Amino acid sequence: YGSTQTAQEGSNLTAGYGSTGTAGSDSSLIAGYGSTQTSGGDSALTAGYGSTQTAQEGSNLTAGYGSTGTAGSDSSLIAGYGSTQTSGSDSALTAGYGSTQTAQEGSNLTAGYGSTGTAGSDSSLIAGYGSTQTSGGD
Repeated sequence: YGSTQTAQEGSNLTAGYGSTGTAGSDSSLIAGYGSTQTSGGDSALTAGYGSTQTAQEGSNLTAGYGSTGTAGSDSSLIAGYGSTQTSGSDSALTAGYGSTQTAQEGSNLTAGYGSTGTAGSDSSLIAGYGSTQTSGGD
């Protein structure tokens, strides 16, 4: 109840109460209550309550409650609760709760909880919890 949802052609949308969501064509969107979610065409988005997530075309985004995330086209983003994550196109980002991470185009970033990291384009960054990491391009 109290939710506003739009499911486009060929999409699958499941949402809790008080949520706002848009599922693009041929996409899958699952969202908890009080969340705001947008999934692009051919994408998959699963998010906990109170989160704000955007999964662009061809991406896969899974996030815990209270998190904010954007998954670029053809990217994979997995984030714990209370985290802020951005993954560029063709990138892979996996991060623990309470972390702030940015994975630029073509990069691979894996980080523990409470960490802050930026992985430059086409780079690989692995960071433990509570750390601050920056990797340049390539």
